[in-house]
Amino acid sequence: MDLLALELSDAGIMAAAKDPLELLHIDGADQESPGFALPGKDQLVVGREAEGKAHLNPLQFNNSFWDQLNTQPLKQPNNYARNHAEMAYAHLARIWEKIREHGNELVIAVPGFLSRDQLGLILGIADELSISLKGMVALSVAAASKPCPDRMLLHIDIHLHRPEITFLEQGEHLTQKDSVIGEGRGLNHLYTEWVNAIAEEFVRTTRFDPLHQAAFEQELYSRLPVVIAALQQNPSVMFEIRADSKSYRVRLSRDLFVKKGEAVFKKIQQLIADMQERHGKPGQPMTFQLTHRMSRLPGCREMLAGIASAQVIELEPGCGAFGALDLWDHSSTQGTGRGVSLLTSRPWQSPPSTARPRPGQPISHGDVRPSHLLYRFAAYPLSNRPLTVGSGGIRDGIDVHMVGELAGISNRHCSFQFQGDNVILTDHSASGTFVDEVRVTKNVALKLGQIIRVGTPGEELQLIACVERNET
Repeated sequence: MDLLALELSDAGIMAAAKDPLELLHIDGADQESPGFALPGKDQLVVGREAEGKAHLNPLQFNNSFWDQLNTQPLKQPNNYARNHAEMAYAHLARIWEKIREHGNELVIAVPGFLSRDQLGLILGIADELSISLKGMVALSVAAASKPCPDRMLLHIDIHLHRPEITFLEQGEHLTQKDSVIGEGRGLNHLYTEWVNAIAEEFVRTTRFDPLHQAAFEQELYSRLPVVIAALQQNPSVMFEIRADSKSYRVRLSRDLFVKKGEAVFKKIQQLIADMQERHGKPGQPMTFQLTHRMSRLPGCREMLAGIASAQVIELEPGCGAFGALDLWDHSSTQGTGRGVSLLTSRPWQSPPSTARPRPGQPISHGDVRPSHLLYRFAAYPLSNRPLTVGSGGIRDGIDVHMVGELAGISNRHCSFQFQGDNVILTDHSASGTFVDEVRVTKNVALKLGQIIRVGTPGEELQLIACVERNET
């Protein structure tokens, strides 16, 4: 029997398989499926598709069904779901349909705020879907990376509607002892604050209000994850919206996002202080194990930097699902009966997390820097001389000749070259060059794995590294 694992968070459910050990594509080509639901023409639309239409239908979408999992009638029922449990059923059914080819048994890593009644509903949903559910594992216990002797260990996560701080007691076993939450201060609140801040910048700078039309409001929400990712590497990014044959642009600073997120991060600081007072020892330093949902947020590092003697460990995406697989392999509860166990403790040994893949992220090779530009399966070597990309030919000095959809691609569109240890992209075009969907103003230093788009809908290039010395 092949075992699969789910990491359950309404911010994005993730799934892992054992053979090979990897995160699965769970929602189309995506490895995360957020807890959104929206009535469609002939079925309930769930996951990423529903999230992409949510703000076009603000009175109909629901993103609380995992957080408020129950069987109480909805205030606004629809033809496909009468309560939150039926929405969760539809979401899990879609996920299981996508991943069941990889395995036939399931274990779920669950957040600590779910009640026993809610866990019981999940068991019932799995049974209705004929899923062989072998057990549940506390997400914080499954995700924990390594022992931290003499330190207070906290697992910090954030979901759509709440952050969650979990105290993990270390001894012969690692045990989930206590959990506190910040009601209403989750990603949903943060995203609303940040979208409103972007809209205010547009109004202040250009007089264009992107919240005036639902389509532009949805665009802000849909592009927000790309902006957040870009602000992890850059102090600011340029954001552009095209409307009525016009282009509106604003520069968004990381400081703006940090400021607008202060209320959430102050709440998290308070929750950490409360947990320290309840379980910490005088003078005991703390270690924070952050999920990827938490560590990617602008303002997170600033918040944690204010806590004295704190050590921060950033967990890989899907670590809860990977840990659940590993934990279940070594669990003594396997095969003991028909009941489904909830494991909140495990032997405190170093799990084989170092062997886990990092799906969806550039592979780290230590001091290896990007060496090539990948375009349509051909890798072009980078050097101190500009490598020029465009729709022109040799006479135009073009090294990488673009083909296919050429709308918006200039003869001499952009160039790449080493400057010291950095790869610098310089934009020469009239219509713009985009790095991870953020427009480059003039030039920018690139990171391994970043996606560069030129034109509309455009052609894509990627920065890669060939690690063998004889690689070309």
